[in-house]
Amino acid sequence: MRTRHGTRWPVLAGLTALGVAAGVLPAAAAPPDPDGREQARVQVYLARIVDSPGELGRFMTELPKGADLHHHLGGAVRPESLIGYAARDGKCIDTTTYVATAGPLPCATGQRPARDAVAPGAFRQRVIEAWSMQGFVLPPDGDPQPGHDHFFDTFGKFDEAETGHDADMLAEVARAAAKEHSSYLETLTTPEAGPLDQLVDRILPKDPGPADFARFHATLTANPQFQALVRQAADDTDRSVRDYRKQLGCDTPSAPEACRVAIRFDYQVLRAMDPRYVFAQQILGFELVRGHLGGLVGVNMVQPEDAPVALRDYTLHMKMVGFLKSRAPEVRVSLHAGELVKGLGGVGGRDLTFHINEAVAVAGADRIGHGVDFAQERDPAALAARMRKQHVLVEAPLISNAQILRVSGDRHPLRSYLDAGVPVALATDDPGVSRSDLTAVFQQAVTDQRLTVAQLRKLARASLDHAFIEGPNLWKEQDSYGTFAKPCRNDTPDAHRLPSAGCRTFLAASPKASLQWKLEADWGTFLNRYAHR
Repeated sequence: MRTRHGTRWPVLAGLTALGVAAGVLPAAAAPPDPDGREQARVQVYLARIVDSPGELGRFMTELPKGADLHHHLGGAVRPESLIGYAARDGKCIDTTTYVATAGPLPCATGQRPARDAVAPGAFRQRVIEAWSMQGFVLPPDGDPQPGHDHFFDTFGKFDEAETGHDADMLAEVARAAAKEHSSYLETLTTPEAGPLDQLVDRILPKDPGPADFARFHATLTANPQFQALVRQAADDTDRSVRDYRKQLGCDTPSAPEACRVAIRFDYQVLRAMDPRYVFAQQILGFELVRGHLGGLVGVNMVQPEDAPVALRDYTLHMKMVGFLKSRAPEVRVSLHAGELVKGLGGVGGRDLTFHINEAVAVAGADRIGHGVDFAQERDPAALAARMRKQHVLVEAPLISNAQILRVSGDRHPLRSYLDAGVPVALATDDPGVSRSDLTAVFQQAVTDQRLTVAQLRKLARASLDHAFIEGPNLWKEQDSYGTFAKPCRNDTPDAHRLPSAGCRTFLAASPKASLQWKLEADWGTFLNRYAHR
């Protein structure tokens, strides 16, 4: 799933896909609406259809969404596809736990062939419900634990079904992104974590404290076997990207829209492990990103933030990231932080007061994921001011927040972040497990959070503004969407004329700016289409 930056990494939502290199822009593109009249008309239309599910669904599907920045590849594919993978591979499924096993056929006692779950029926339905939130009913007493546990338990059940199917999964998520008008996907993956842990056990068996960081880092990075793992992680991703593009037919004249979706990867570190493994995985992620290897553009930390080890070592983990950031400040970091609520087992009141603060101030995170405990954090006003000043974006997966933490409506901090001027982008998290997609999250932002068209547009812009994809920004200033950078300052995305020569050169050299240019063109088209309904 990881491709070398130095090879010709496909940026299919760039200039060629936009038609700039060929001398034309998308035929449907329209100039932006500087006075906001069209946007105001579209807001009136949205207010009219907000209680009409069919019309609202079509509107939200067509709305240009920019990027999905908080997306776990391992939880993104629907159970129906995972069942298909397991069936093709001759795997089995336990009839009590619904855990997929490697087989071989014939299955052991208490298991059934995965192929038995392909056809409609009771067994298929039970597998889908065990592998996702399909049919799960949250208890009426408001307890978040059952939803939290069911959500996180799904991964161990379908993990074996995903083995060997990286390319299939990438193809599926690219198709899904294209269908809902999202042009960039930054997905999370953990290459070579198992072999790395084994290496650490051999050469660095003692857990490091802050005083040991430099020695641990030097010893690991100097080891030839570690450097081989770095190369292997990149090579594996190269292969997966080539395979999924081949599967989609991206090099054919009839390449589908999914081929225009740009995909990059964040290295996800498993935070519920002993400190030596956590730090080693962080180092591997930093090495991949620093070396522009494998399409890896950022580092993150995953697994439940409320897990006992994750809670115990939270500050240590932030110090680890801060140490690595001090050595390689160019490496971008997004951290799951504040995905906590009262009522989760093991979460104390103090835990709710510092996780976002330390992700920002100690680890130096460029983005945070979730940020749900914002109101309980120590001095939230000062925290928001710091995030605004440092341009730290919040990735807000509204649907998984409701499913895992039972946080929605007025309990969700989304509007507090927006009111404080903190940049926010909407995200899916694990759409296969959630049985949702980015369109559903945007719809939730309207129906549950009462966001306007103007706010949705700002969040879509922020998603690409804060994406870790390579290249300079289209906008002159981050989080300010009034003026383009100097080469394109006097240009507008327009169906009837090309950008200036200088702007074309700038866009051709920046995958990020080219995605942003496409978003502006798409929004012009969208506003023009709906302003007259």
